Amino acid sequence: MTARKLSISVSPEVEETIKAAAEEEGKSVSAWLAEAAVEKARLAALHAAGRAAARELVTEYESEHGALPEQSRRRAREFLMEAGLLDDDDWRAAG
Repeated sequence: MTARKLSISVSPEVEETIKAAAEEEGKSVSAWLAEAAVEKARLAALHAAGRAAARELVTEYESEHGALPEQSRRRAREFLMEAGLLDDDDWRAAG
């Protein structure tokens, strides 16, 4: 595998956190950051797939039963936000 060099800027606190975590796992900073980035991307893809599946379910439900009442949408949004699966930016982007 060919490695590519990247340059990043972080605060001193973040630098220390990264170094400590890498050392704890017996990895180089580069290896630890690469694994962290891949995991972050994997989780983002899972969240996106979950949101897409939820939109599909709502669309299917609404095509059979009509539009969900606004109160139900609001309760669902609150639940998803409390569960950490949605933030205000996600909700605004969904329209």
